[in-house]
Order: sequence, then structure tokens, then C-alpha cells
Amino acid sequence: MSPPGRYWLLLGCGIAYVLLAAFVPPFDDELYYWCWSRELRLSYYDHPGMVAYMIRASTAVFGDGLFAIRLPAVLTAVVVTAVLDSVCRPSRLLLPILLLPVSSFGMVVITPDTPFLLFGALYLRWLMGVHERLAGGGVGWSRWVAGGLILGGGLLGKYTTGLMAAAGGVSFLFAGPCRRWAGGYVLHAAVAAAVASPIVVHNARRDFAPMRFQWGHAMTEPAGGLLSLAEFVGGQALLFGAVPLVVFVWAVRHRAELWAEPRRRVWWCLFVLPFAFFLVKASTGRVQANWAWGCYLAGWPLACEWYRRVGESAGWRAFTRFGFAVPVGVTAVMTAHLIEPVPLVPPNRDRAVAQVEKNRIAQAVAADLRARGYTGPVFVDTYQWTALLRWHGVDALHVPGRTRPSEFTEHQGLTEGGELGPGLEFVEWPHPPTGADRSGYVAGYELRVRGQSRAWFGVRDRSGNGRCGSPD
Repeated sequence: MSPPGRYWLLLGCGIAYVLLAAFVPPFDDELYYWCWSRELRLSYYDHPGMVAYMIRASTAVFGDGLFAIRLPAVLTAVVVTAVLDSVCRPSRLLLPILLLPVSSFGMVVITPDTPFLLFGALYLRWLMGVHERLAGGGVGWSRWVAGGLILGGGLLGKYTTGLMAAAGGVSFLFAGPCRRWAGGYVLHAAVAAAVASPIVVHNARRDFAPMRFQWGHAMTEPAGGLLSLAEFVGGQALLFGAVPLVVFVWAVRHRAELWAEPRRRVWWCLFVLPFAFFLVKASTGRVQANWAWGCYLAGWPLACEWYRRVGESAGWRAFTRFGFAVPVGVTAVMTAHLIEPVPLVPPNRDRAVAQVEKNRIAQAVAADLRARGYTGPVFVDTYQWTALLRWHGVDALHVPGRTRPSEFTEHQGLTEGGELGPGLEFVEWPHPPTGADRSGYVAGYELRVRGQSRAWFGVRDRSGNGRCGSPD
């Protein structure tokens, strides 16, 4: 793409990402990471700390509004778009890639995937440059240090960066005599380890409980066999299209040919090796579809190379259009759904409207407690509701042992099974409370999604005396 064309592409994408960030409702996990940013630590229970650092930097300048929280994700989306534009040839596949659900809506929701994709895209570009220089000469020490800083930043974003680092390491095994790159590679690895050392320090202080939790979450899911594998492959086709699945097979078959050229060797290693890992993992246990997201940073330029070779075939051109049609169609439905709910999305699966309603309930809880003059703690069963209530100014505490542990349960001073002390509880009932359930009942809130009742929530005084107000 010409420089003017690249400029207009990035400008258009930037405007689109800003609009999406402004209109997509806040999700529980985003507010959870915002809570992290209020108390900066070396690392956190669920993930490393880079997402919290990014949110804190943005909100310190622009305030605690939703757009300020998402601004790092918007900037990351523009950087990733710029990197893809620089490596995807032919560029005709770039538009459908940018219209995928994960490339549009997924990019403006801030999660640990935000720093993972930011530093992953920069690391891909760095690896390509290093391999090209190794093919023509040497690589200066400053470039190796820069690579270590980028990789370390990625490790501070998400543990999955380690998989990208391993795949990048394999690419050097075929980059010529090791004396030309081994010293620099060790330096880059040492710099990355130093940058990521806060994770180790944090975990060492806590008997490595955070890392053990993540390992258990990622590696000990129940075995699923072919059904689990089919679920993972179907999820990839829905979110990323069918083209990458074909490209994976094509790349395996043309391994030797692709490895002969430095840039393509990098793409191959950073896409094929991690994706193969997720395929194997999916055959032995459940794998969430977004876990493989980082693979596609290298998968898309590889897909463009595949299309360059087969694009003369009418059959493959038709397959490419069909392969992108499903996920791009999902993006179109999601966009229309933001404006007006569409019947294609059943109410019990309508996460967007449910999030709006959950946010409304949290806001109502905060207003009711202020009206009653209550400023004490509110005990909550889940970290998601804890984050939502804190966002609206409630002193919410996640009760240990009722659901999965979180960063909240690590630092609130509450112990599992211990006495919680005086305060209110925010609880969920399967129906409006009646009879004995109304003991200490203060206020109730129904979660309705497009006219359908989904759940009933209430605030109650655990002492049963209703001292904070009479029942509604």
C-alpha cells in the first residue's frame, strides 16, 4: 500500500476504534483490571501487571471514564494495524482481516490480550528484521537489547508470550551458524528476563500461587477428545475464518520452501508451532477460542503469501471469500446489535444487552445505598460483580471460597470460611425472594434482557434485622 493509502487506512481504523470504544458497553473483566490499576503491584493473581499499568497511565491523564480505560486498547489496535499493513502482501486480504470480530470489537475491549498483542506485533516485526540482517550480515547489540525489552514487555502482559518466545527461539535454529546469533540471543533473553522479573518476585512471595492457578486453568481442563478439538476449530472459523486453517496445513506441507526465506521462516514458526500446540491441547482438554489469538499476528502475513500463490485459482478465491464471510458477518450482526437488538441473537445469549443491564443494576445498588446513608462493606460472591460495584463507588468485597479466587480475595484480609463481620450482602436468587429468604432484605433488582427475566439480585443485611432500610 502506498504511503498516502497507509495514512488513510490508519486514520480510518483509528476513528472506527474510537467509536467502538465509546459505544461498546463496559465488560466485567475490563472493570476488574481497572480495579487492579487503583493499587499497582508487581503482578496480580490472574495475570501479570502490564494491563493495569497501561490503564493507570491513561486514567492518570484522562480520568476514570470508560474511554480512558480503553484508550491503551485503541492505541494498540492502531499499532497492530500498522504492523499488519507493513507485512501483509498482497494487501487485498487486509480489509477482511480488519473486519473480523476480534480485529474490531475485540481490539477495543482492554484485557491482558491488549499488551500481549501490542508487544507481540512489535516482537514479530523485530524478529523479521533480525533474521533479514542475519541473512546479509550481523546484528548490533542495541538491536538485541531492543528485542529483549519488547519480549519482556510482552511477558509482563500475558504468560502466553512465553509460547511466542519459544517459537521465536526455534526460528534461530535455522538462521545459520549459531556463532552469529547465539551471543545476541542470550543477551536478548537476559534483558527480557530482567524486565519480566517482577512476575517472579511477586509469585515467590506468594508461594507461586498465581502461576499455579494459571497453569491449572490452562492445562488441567477436563479432557474432551474429538468433541473438544472440533469446538476449538469451530471457534477459530467463527472468530478468524476458515482461511487460517487451510494456511496451517499448507504451511506444514511447504515447510522447507518457506524456511528458505528469513521473513517467511519467522511467520512459519510464530504461527504454525503455537497453533499446533493449541490443536494438541484442544484434543486433550477444553481450549478457549481466543487463546490462539496471538498466533494470527504471524498467521495473517502467511495467509497473504498463500493467497499470492493460489489467487489465480477461481476455486481458491471463492473459498477465501466464503472463509471470511462468516466472521465478517458476525461483525456486521454485532454492529447492528449495538444500534438495535436483532432477533438473530436470542435473549439468553445476548451478552451485550446483559452487560448494560448488569451495569444498570450496579448503579442502582450504589444509588440505593447512598440514599440509605450506608457506607460500609458489601460482600459479593463473584469478582465480576465486585468489580462492577466498585466501579460505581461501592465498598464491595469478594467473599473467598464461594467462587473462583481473584485478586480481590488475595488482598482483602478475608479468610475462607471465616467470620465476615458486619455489613450487607449482594446475592443472587433464582426468583424474587419470598418467606424466609426475605430475612434482612433491603432491596431487590431484576435482570431483564429484552423483556426476558434472567436473574434476580438483592441486597440484604446478614444480621436479618433490616437495619439499613425496610424491604422494597
